Amino acid sequence: MLVKDAMSTNVTTISADRSLLEARELMKGGSFRRIPVVDDVKRVMGIITETDVGKASPTEASTLGRYEANYLLGKIKVREVMTRDVITVRSDIGVEDAAYLMLKHKISSIPVVDDNNCLCGIITDSDLFREFVSIMGITQTCTRITIEYADKVGVMAQVGTIFAERGINIISCFVKQKNAATSEITLRADLSTSGMEIIEELREAGFNVIDVSTVRGLN
Repeated sequence: MLVKDAMSTNVTTISADRSLLEARELMKGGSFRRIPVVDDVKRVMGIITETDVGKASPTEASTLGRYEANYLLGKIKVREVMTRDVITVRSDIGVEDAAYLMLKHKISSIPVVDDNNCLCGIITDSDLFREFVSIMGITQTCTRITIEYADKVGVMAQVGTIFAERGINIISCFVKQKNAATSEITLRADLSTSGMEIIEELREAGFNVIDVSTVRGLN
């Protein structure tokens, strides 16, 4: 799946000459933690975060009243505190690459730009969670089967053939490498009409089935 399939295209933005007070109110109103800063042709110039606003705001220990604090925030421009070195992605990269960047840089969203650095969307951790749930088939009641195996060429094809010969539909499949020699396949399949004989068939084929459980579809 590509970023363009998961990103939001209706993005709240702000210009660099707006005040921090305006940025703070936008964040509060939309429950945003980060807002892209763009120019008049939507080129990304920076990003303003809750942390940026917090650092520039008077502390609770300050003797300033609410209106005085707001007055000061109204005087500070977004360009004065925004982060200029913005991490961005293109819409045609995989969602897993976007997830890696979020994890590496400890951020919750990334602006999506075109070849001219113009904003065309944003992808958030919530977008990634939603797509993960969809990919894994969490909404369907099924049987979850985890198989441990020696990591070698052809294993996926062998497992797929066993299920195909029994006419069993694999809803989702996830592979995790445990170490240099061993991996796990966790798959979800509809065994409602075929029974559990497939488990013994997998074992007879030499696979170590380490978990079998029925999971209810989540709404």
